[in-house]
Amino acid sequence: MLSKRKSEKVQEDTKGHGLIKLLAFAAIIVSVVFVGYTVISDNIQIRNNNQKLAELTEQTAAMKSKNERITGYLENDKNLEEYIEDIARDKLDYANPDERIFYVIPAGN
Repeated sequence: MLSKRKSEKVQEDTKGHGLIKLLAFAAIIVSVVFVGYTVISDNIQIRNNNQKLAELTEQTAAMKSKNERITGYLENDKNLEEYIEDIARDKLDYANPDERIFYVIPAGN
């Protein structure tokens, strides 16, 4: 009878250990999946941010070039008149009275 009690106790302890092992294994699996998902999503976010950085760097370079051109126009009055004329031509589609403006329309595909 004593050995039977010991046997039952050993089986209960073994069941308890088995449950703990299963829970620990499940926790490890969940942790691995979470870390994997986090790493993948972070890499995707880094790639997207690098693309945005490249676009913004390109825009910054274009803006610096435009600012340098405007600064060159503003250095003296003659250049200022040239700048105003460029703005009138490019933005407002103005022309001098003796000029003709031609628009090139690409052929449709």
